[in-house]
Amino acid sequence: MNKLLYVLRLILFLLFYLAIVVYTLIFPTTTSWFIFYALTLWIIISFLSTRQSYHLTHTERIKKDDNHFSFAFTIQNKRRYPFFLTAVKINLLLNNTQQTFYTSTLFSRQIDSEFQAVVLPRGHHDTLTLEITAIGLFGVWKKHTQLTVPINIDVFPIILKKSERDKLMHTLTAHFTQTSRSFNHDYYMNEIRTFQNRDALAGIDWKASLKRGQWMVKEYEAEEEMPVDFYFLGFNTASFEDLLSLGYSLLQDLKATRKVNVFLIGRFDNKTTVKTTEDSFLTIEPIKSHHELAEASRSIFNNQSSKIIIKSREVQIPLPLNSHLDHRFIDEGTLLQVKGGSRYAADHKKQTGA
Repeated sequence: MNKLLYVLRLILFLLFYLAIVVYTLIFPTTTSWFIFYALTLWIIISFLSTRQSYHLTHTERIKKDDNHFSFAFTIQNKRRYPFFLTAVKINLLLNNTQQTFYTSTLFSRQIDSEFQAVVLPRGHHDTLTLEITAIGLFGVWKKHTQLTVPINIDVFPIILKKSERDKLMHTLTAHFTQTSRSFNHDYYMNEIRTFQNRDALAGIDWKASLKRGQWMVKEYEAEEEMPVDFYFLGFNTASFEDLLSLGYSLLQDLKATRKVNVFLIGRFDNKTTVKTTEDSFLTIEPIKSHHELAEASRSIFNNQSSKIIIKSREVQIPLPLNSHLDHRFIDEGTLLQVKGGSRYAADHKKQTGA
């Protein structure tokens, strides 16, 4: 249909130009010859303008949110001649993302385009494509060009709001809190030293203070936090991305207070495996088979450690029989609690179409 309209527009324009030529030959006045020469010159300039080669001279990107970006591009022709284009259409293409920008560039030396609130999917993005359609006089002359723009952007799962993270951390902190060591337990004492302003009065050793005639306090060994094993079991459910976002947010807070060993179970490069680096949050995809997930997770649950396990309710995990340390499971129920209960459930139902 578009091709038919283009051919029809071209035929009508040629008939219009032919009519100008015939009129000029029949009525050779100064005005008719001026119109003929001006129109001919405009057609030639318009045609040459659509034949120009473009290059990118400036790129600017602004990160507005976890996965929202704004891009601004400046495009010039390689010979730096001004554009004589009635319209320019620029499509920004990135994976399944597309945005379109329109502008007019009559007598302009550059094309400035801006794309707001571009949503990038989770993962690593090396390049994006600008698809440029230059349109000459009356839409007769057109040229399609593609420019590849390097961007090198990593888009991790969306970080939860601070209030939501605080709810989750409050629950987990209570769950993993270790019993504090008593000031009166000499087994952990390192040395007795002079009292300093930052010291608590409860730490004063009265016996040593009386002997030495000055305030003395006991210096204790710093309590060493036990590392926590952090597991994410990526199974193919509607809540996969939400659970991944919750897990990534939780990991950022946990790392600030203790050592965390990361285990991500999912599909990477179309292969079911276990990854132990935080960068793997970029590329993890869900496993569709319960059997594959069970096989991949069987060996890593044998170690004796405190565990945080993020999984869907549809996944059953057989923990070792001799496991006696603390385990904490996080699933869709935790999402409902953290994100606002029934309101989140309604929004999630709307998004997934369930």
